[in-house]
Amino acid sequence: MKPQGLIGHISTGIAIVMLSAGSAHAARIPRIELLREVSITGTRVLLSDLLPASAPESLRTRAGQISMGAAPQPGNTRILERDSVEQQVSASEGLLEEVSVPERIALTRDSRPITLTEVYEAVRRALKRTGMPAATTMQPGDVLFESQVFVGLGDSGLQVMHMEFDRGLRRARFLLWPSRSPKVLPFFATARLEGELPLAPIRPSMEFSRLAQNSVTPPAKRPAMQGILVAPGERATLTLHSNALRIFVDVVSLERGTLGQQIRVRMMDTGKVLSAQVDGRDHLDVKF
Repeated sequence: MKPQGLIGHISTGIAIVMLSAGSAHAARIPRIELLREVSITGTRVLLSDLLPASAPESLRTRAGQISMGAAPQPGNTRILERDSVEQQVSASEGLLEEVSVPERIALTRDSRPITLTEVYEAVRRALKRTGMPAATTMQPGDVLFESQVFVGLGDSGLQVMHMEFDRGLRRARFLLWPSRSPKVLPFFATARLEGELPLAPIRPSMEFSRLAQNSVTPPAKRPAMQGILVAPGERATLTLHSNALRIFVDVVSLERGTLGQQIRVRMMDTGKVLSAQVDGRDHLDVKF
């Protein structure tokens, strides 16, 4: 065999060996399995939230740029299916080859119940802002709060949005909203009050819509226009509810919306388009 031919055969053989070794090495690289149960603290879920503590920092950084949608409301659970997760992960080139996705991932939101003390303090502050004498005479035992409302950990930012008074019964009803858990719906509490009571309802100076707009710092990608709570093309959570049932579904907004506005959204699982009312940051509501 001529020297040139021998050299060619040797070169080809070396290339084949190197490619085989590289493929074998790639096959031996372990894929990081995503957690099957995850506890979420924020309002949004990132792929990095689903990684185990042992995941390399480089992978965690890339995964931190991929959104998995809205977190469940405090105390609730959201299930991520494998197909949905893989579809989101595939948007980042090569990332799907580094992670293993279980069939289902259960997301829970760290939560705690609103306490009677929080309600009392919020009511007392609201009465004080309006200059009512009841702000100094009311005691915690005067407040009636029977609802079980779950919010995220830490300060709930509880605010009184509306007050109505019954002078005959010496009672007042307060509409409260935990502004730091903006997807939690407002709720009512009542209190016995002494002293002169107004005839007309009172809405404190800190308006519900302004609190809703400022309760979460908008990410840089959001429109600069003030008051936009739902942006077109972004994922949000839709609450479908009746008197006996409440369902949470993921949707994509087709329009931008401010608090109380009716906009069109598309359900991610069925593709159906609905009209829903904006009632919080990345949150809408429909009654059926």
